[in-house]
Order: sequence, then C-alpha cells, then structure tokens
Amino acid sequence: MKKQLACAGLAAALALTTLAGCGSSASSSASSKSSASDKHYKPVTIEMNLERSGLGTNYKHTFKKKPTKVVADGDQMADIFFDLGLADDMAGYTEGACVDTVKQYPGEKKVKQLAKPGVNLRSVSKEKVLATGCDFLVGWDDLFSDKNFSLSFCKKNGITPYFPYVCSDSATFDDLYKDYETLGKIFQVEDTAQKRIAKMKRTLDSVHQTLGDEAYQNPVKVFVYDSGEDAPFTACQGMPGDTLKRAGAISIFNDINKGWATPSWEQVAERDPDAILILDYNHDTAKKKKFLKTNKYTKNLRAVKENKIYSANCAIMQGSAGSADLVKSIAKQLYPNKF
Repeated sequence: MKKQLACAGLAAALALTTLAGCGSSASSSASSKSSASDKHYKPVTIEMNLERSGLGTNYKHTFKKKPTKVVADGDQMADIFFDLGLADDMAGYTEGACVDTVKQYPGEKKVKQLAKPGVNLRSVSKEKVLATGCDFLVGWDDLFSDKNFSLSFCKKNGITPYFPYVCSDSATFDDLYKDYETLGKIFQVEDTAQKRIAKMKRTLDSVHQTLGDEAYQNPVKVFVYDSGEDAPFTACQGMPGDTLKRAGAISIFNDINKGWATPSWEQVAERDPDAILILDYNHDTAKKKKFLKTNKYTKNLRAVKENKIYSANCAIMQGSAGSADLVKSIAKQLYPNKF
C-alpha cells in the first residue's frame, strides 16, 4: 500500500509539473476575473436584529463582494434563493422541520441537502457546514446564538449570518419585499428580485379584488394550529398574521404582540374561531385534524363541528417565495364561493 501511495504521489507530481504553465495561467485568469468582478461590485450594508436569540445585539456587515457559497436552514429560507435563481451560489441547505412538499423552483434539485428531510441545520455539525465552504449562512436568529453558529464562529470562519427581515415579530409583506431587494443587491440579481416582488403584488391585488372590501372589514376569525397538544403553538401577528389579513382573515390571537405564542386551550375555546388553519409539517394535517376532533377543548368548537378546518404549508406561512400564492390558497379555502 505504501508503494502504491508513493507511486501515485510521484505521478501526480509529474502531472502537476507538466501542466504548471497551463495551471498557473488558468489560476491567474480566474483571479483577474474575480478582481474585475469585485471592482464592479457595489457595497451593500445590512443590519440584523438578533436580540430574540439571546445575543442582545444587532449585527452590522458591509458586503464588498458577492457571496458564492450559501447555506440555508430550512425550505423557507432556501426557496427565496431558488426563486431568485441563485442555486449556483448555494453550497447546501436543509429542508427543516417545516418541509415544503411542493418542489417548484429551478435548480433546487442540484443543491445538496445537508440533512434528512425534517432535520434543521442546528442538528448538523459545524464541521459539515464548514466543509461546504460556506460564506453566507441564512436562518432564524436562534441559529446564530452561542450554542449554535455564533457570531464569533461565523466571523472566525469567514461566514456572514443573515436573519431575514420577514422573520421578525412585526413583519409584513413589506419585509419580505425588503429581503428580496436586499438579497437582490447582495447577489447582483436586482432585476430578478424586482420582478418577483411585482409578481407577488399582482397576486395580492388579485385576491383583494376577488374578495372585495367586505372581507377585509369583517375578516374570518381563524385559529392557526401549528403544533402542541398540552398547549397550542399558534400564529398571532408578524408575517403569519399579515398572511391571514391579506386573505380576508385574522388570527383569534391577533391581540398578542408576537409572531407566535403558546396560549392555553381554554383561551382557544373561549374565542371560538370561525375556522381553523392547520400548519402542515410534511403531511401531518390529518393527524392534527384528528386530534382537534377528539381534544376536549376543541371538539365542540363551531369550526370543528362545521368542518371548517383547512391547511397551509408551515414553511411558507412564515414568509417565503410562495407567500403570495399561499394568501390566495387560504382565501380560496375561506371564501370558496368567490373563486
């Protein structure tokens, strides 16, 4: 075995010697192209609010060149990059707990998944992430907490963290547009970003025109059931809340000043929603629906008795490339006679 390794090493050395002129020329050419590209790059500054993750600080960074090795935590994050046509700039992603079961974006099949479906990046080793050559990491703010991929870890390894504006507790579609605009500038696809934003706005305008003002003046009161049996984890305000409002609905917990919260089942029963929207995690809607029909706090709700139980994809509900289409989907379920 040692002789084989020695021979292989000698052969490789000879090959490198023979190709030295060509190789150095190619390397020099690639380097000059990179330098030329960097000269034409317009610096972009971002400021991320990471307070919710326990870091207690904002993170500010100025890009002086385009990242080329993006790693995204979850379909919600990854789909935005696929939608912007940035698959070639991605080094890997995870589908996460909220698996987007509808695959529709060009290039996504050729990007490596770093874990099994349903597993978040927090469960992936730092070594595996570093092995991708990652220089841009996108995920929820807690991904960058001290116990995960901390700011110091990212800085040490040349990784820029990105926590989407659309994930904040007070986010609306305007923040999703801001993410598209910001990422469009960072990755030099501003025209594509503007086209995607314009398409979302057209979809939302179409829904509004179809529903009419009455639906927005007297919205359907909805209980969003994400998860939890001892107590429900539900959507309140933020992007999930805005998604409901654009669909002519409103969360029964809209008075809670957070994107998500865990109230009690007693509170759900007291507020007796007009409809229930189950957030689907990789085809688990039927299981959750069965629970709601047998749970003592929800089995007698009007929405359950009248079978006004609908569903939406969890990943998209949090703010992603398919959010405008999801608004239309929810509106169709709540107002079937208008479509």
